[in-house]
Amino acid sequence: MAQLRHQLSMSPSYCFEYAEHSYLGDALTLAWNDGNSYVAKNKPFSLPNGLTLTYGQINGLAGDFYATVNPISDGKDLQDQIARFKAAWHWLAIDTTRNPKEARDILGYLNKEVEMVQAALDKGQDPSTVYPEIPDVTAELQILTVTRPAECPSYLKLAQINWDHFGVDARTAYNACHSAALSVAAGGDLLLGYAMNAFGDHFLQDSFAAGHMRTPRRKLHDTLGDADLCAKMMHDEDNAIGLNVSNPAGRSWSTYGDKRLLDKEDVANKNEAWNAVRTSADEIYQAWKNKKVPAYPNYGAWNWAPILSKIQDGQLVAPLFRPDGQRRADIRKRCQYKFTNNYWYWSTAADCKVSGLWDYPIKPTPDCYK
Repeated sequence: MAQLRHQLSMSPSYCFEYAEHSYLGDALTLAWNDGNSYVAKNKPFSLPNGLTLTYGQINGLAGDFYATVNPISDGKDLQDQIARFKAAWHWLAIDTTRNPKEARDILGYLNKEVEMVQAALDKGQDPSTVYPEIPDVTAELQILTVTRPAECPSYLKLAQINWDHFGVDARTAYNACHSAALSVAAGGDLLLGYAMNAFGDHFLQDSFAAGHMRTPRRKLHDTLGDADLCAKMMHDEDNAIGLNVSNPAGRSWSTYGDKRLLDKEDVANKNEAWNAVRTSADEIYQAWKNKKVPAYPNYGAWNWAPILSKIQDGQLVAPLFRPDGQRRADIRKRCQYKFTNNYWYWSTAADCKVSGLWDYPIKPTPDCYK
C-alpha cells in the first residue's frame, strides 16, 4: 500500500488537462471595453502583479496550480466561499513574492503539452493518442511549488484536497467565483471581471468531465490517502468508459473525461462545455454593460451542464462508490449493480490495482456484454 500511496501522490491529474482547459477559454470571442471584440487567445489580461495571461491560461492555472488550504466549497455561506476564492485569486494575480515568475515557469513546463495537442489537432488526430508521449513534468512542477507558504499548497498537495473540482462542490466553487466576478464587472471593471471569471470557469469546465460527475470526492478522502486513491480509481473508470448525460437545454450525449475532451468521440461534450463557458463570459459582459447582475445561483452556464441527479444510476457501468458510502460489490464486474458496505479503502485500492482492470486502456468488463 505504501507504493500505491506514493503512486497517488505523484498522480495529480483528476481533471481536464491544462491544454483542454486553455483550449476552451482561448476559443472565446470576448467583447472588450473599447467597443471591439477579440479572440481570447490573442488578447491577454494584465493582472495586478504584472502577470499577463489569456482567458484560457487562467482557466488552466486556476485550482490545479493556484488555490489555498481552504477549498472554496467548504465555505459556510456564499460570502465565505467568495472570500476563499479571493484568497486563491490572490496567489495567482496579486502576490508578488512568487509571481509573475512562478506562473511563467509553470507555463513553460506545460508548453510542450499545448504544442503536442495542437499538432495532433492540426493533423486530424485525437489528442488523447499523443498524451502518452507528452513528457511527465509532475516532479518539476512539484519542485517549483514545494517552497510555497503553508496557505498556498504545492502542486501535489492541492491534488489531495481537490473536491472543488467535483460534482456539486464544483458548482459551489464556480458560483462563488462567478458571483464575485459579476460584482467586479457591474462595478465598472470589465477586464478584471473577465479575468476573475476565467478562474471560476475552471470548475465549470471540470463539470463536463465524466469522472467528476458522480465520484464522491469529498467523501473519498482520508489522512493516509487510501480513500483518495479509490476516488482516483473511480474517476479514471468513468472518464475512460464514459457516462450518458442530459442537460436542462434538452440535449443528451455521451461524455468522457481527461485527455479526451478534444477527441472526435467527445465532440458533443466539447460543444456543450464551450456553450457553458461562452454563456459564463457573456454574463460578465452584460453585468458590465447593464450595471446589474443575475440572481445567485441562477447562472446561465448551468443550462448547458449535465444534470447531476440523472447520472448516478442507469449507466452502463455501475458506480464504484455511491454517495451513501456503498461500494460496488464486485469491482471486477463493472456493470453489476450490486453494492456493499463490507470493504476497506486500502484493500479496495489494492484489489483495483492487481486486477489489471485499471491499466490503460480501461474498458467495460465481460459482464457488460451479457
